[in-house]
Amino acid sequence: MKISVAHARGAKGNWYQLDLPEPITAGEALYASPVFQHYPDLDPAVHRIGIFGKSCTADTVLKEGDRVEIYLPVQRQAEDEDDDE
Repeated sequence: MKISVAHARGAKGNWYQLDLPEPITAGEALYASPVFQHYPDLDPAVHRIGIFGKSCTADTVLKEGDRVEIYLPVQRQAEDEDDDE
């Protein structure tokens, strides 16, 4: 079954095309991809995962053509204190 795994970090991202045996879960697809070799700080127990931008769990069974994504938490920039002047 052809699926992909994607991860974006800032303007840089990686997208891995995989052909894996069925059935396969989102978590299994992540571990079958090289995403953790390129980003060893990622942890599916900590970071949210999704399919085409919709949150899912690691045990979600994939369908042909799905794109599994692993997300970093959103970080807000502190407001500049000079804006008050």
